[in-house]
Amino acid sequence: MFDIRKDFNCCKTVSCKNFGVADSEDYVYQSKRLGYLSIECKACGSNPPWINNQLIENILKEKLDFHFARKITHCRHCYSHFFFNEKNGSHLHGFTAAGTQRLKCKNCQHVYSETKHKNVEAITQVLQTIIEKLDINSAIRKTGLSARLYYFYLEKLSLLLTNFSRLKEQEEVNRESLSLQTEGKVIHLHHKRGFYTLLTAESDSGYILLQTTNLTKVDLLKQDIYNSTENTVIKDAFANNIENEIKNHYQQTLHRKHFERLLIGELKAINHCNLIYPNKLVYVHFSLLRGFIKKAQHYSHYIELESSIRAAALMSAHPEIKAGKADIFYYLPFMNNQEIIKNRKVGWWSDRWHSFEQGAYSLLTDNKQKQYPFKMEDTEHLNRYYDYLDTHLNKSLNSFNTITNLSEIHRVLFNFCHAQDDKSPAMQFGVADHVYDEMSLLSEAMTYKEYTGE
Repeated sequence: MFDIRKDFNCCKTVSCKNFGVADSEDYVYQSKRLGYLSIECKACGSNPPWINNQLIENILKEKLDFHFARKITHCRHCYSHFFFNEKNGSHLHGFTAAGTQRLKCKNCQHVYSETKHKNVEAITQVLQTIIEKLDINSAIRKTGLSARLYYFYLEKLSLLLTNFSRLKEQEEVNRESLSLQTEGKVIHLHHKRGFYTLLTAESDSGYILLQTTNLTKVDLLKQDIYNSTENTVIKDAFANNIENEIKNHYQQTLHRKHFERLLIGELKAINHCNLIYPNKLVYVHFSLLRGFIKKAQHYSHYIELESSIRAAALMSAHPEIKAGKADIFYYLPFMNNQEIIKNRKVGWWSDRWHSFEQGAYSLLTDNKQKQYPFKMEDTEHLNRYYDYLDTHLNKSLNSFNTITNLSEIHRVLFNFCHAQDDKSPAMQFGVADHVYDEMSLLSEAMTYKEYTGE
C-alpha cells in the first residue's frame, strides 16, 4: 500500500552499479569474511552489515501507526494514514443517536462520524501540568484525576495535537522542493534509563517533522534487544581546524567493529517495552520520512556525519537518487569556521568536503569534482529542539506510552509555541501566522474545521 522499501540487504555504495539493487549475481549473502554478518558486493568490495528485514517491517508498522495513523479525521478505511494515502472526500450523512454528525466516504462509501471531544476540562488540566513541568505523581494529584484517567487524557491530548499538526503539515509539504535535516540524539532519564531518538526538521524553518525513538513494544528476539555498555557515538574532537575535525570523525568510525555499529552506552530498559539498536532504527525513521517527500520534485537531505544514518538515508532515497531528484549531504558544524576547503577528499568512500561559514559539508550522491549547491543556513535547529526536549521531558518517566505521548506533545508545542526572534518554527514553515500559547493551541486543535467535517 505504501511506497516503502522492503529489502535493505544490498550494496549501499552510490557509485557502484549495484547501488540499491536487491538481487545481484555479484552478492555474497550473509558473508562473514570481515568478522560480522554482511552482504558482500564483489563489484565494489563493500560489505554493509546484514539487515533483518522482518524486524524493520515490524517496527515500522508500529511507528507508522503512532506517528501517522488518522484516528480522528476522515475515513480510516481508505485514508488511514497522513501523507501515505491520498486524501478522500466525504459528504454529510445524517446524525448519530447522540447527535454527532455522520459522514459518508466518497471513495469506499463507508459511513463514519467525526470524533467528538469529551471532558475538555480534563484535557486542559493535563496540558497545564505539562506546562508547569510537574512530575507524573504531582500532576495526577493536581488534576484530581485517577492515574488511569490521567494517562487516558494524556493520550487524548497527544492525539489531538498530533492530528492538528499533521493536518497543517500535509497542506504545506506538497512543495516542488523540500529540504530536511536529520541527527540522532540520546535522551538520558533517571536511574540510567533513556532512549535514542532520531530527529528530522525542515531545514529552512527548524520545524520538527518527525522524532522516532528506539522504544518498542514489538516482541523481539534476544539478539535484537539493545544490550551494550559500549559507546561508539562519534564525539567532537574540538580540533584546531575543520579538516582535522572531519578526519577525526572518520577515524572514530574506523574503530568500530563495522562502520554502522552505532552503540550509545548503557541504557536500562523502560517498563513494558524494549530498546532496539540505533542502527536498525535508522531504517525505520528514514522509511517514514518518505511520506513527506513523496510529492516533492526534488529534495535535499542534510544528515550528521554518521555511517548508519548515511546507509539508511541512501536506501530510503534510492529511487529519487537514481532519478536525479535527491541530494544527500553530510554536514559537520564547526562554529566560526575560518578555514576554506574545497573538494577535499576524506574517508574510505573518498567523500569530497567543502567548507562554509558554519562548518563543512559533503555531497554523498555524486562524486564529480565540482562545487555543489548547499543551502543549509542554520546547523543548530535540531540542537535547539533537543535542548528543549531534554529540559521539558520529565526525567523520572518509566513508561513507553507516557514517554511517546509526551515526546509527541512537546514536538507540537515546540513547533507552534516556542519562538526565536519572534517567530516560531511553525511560522517559518508556513503552517501558522502567529506564535501560539499552549492553551490557545489546544483550543484551535479541538475546533479546527477538519475535525468537525466542515
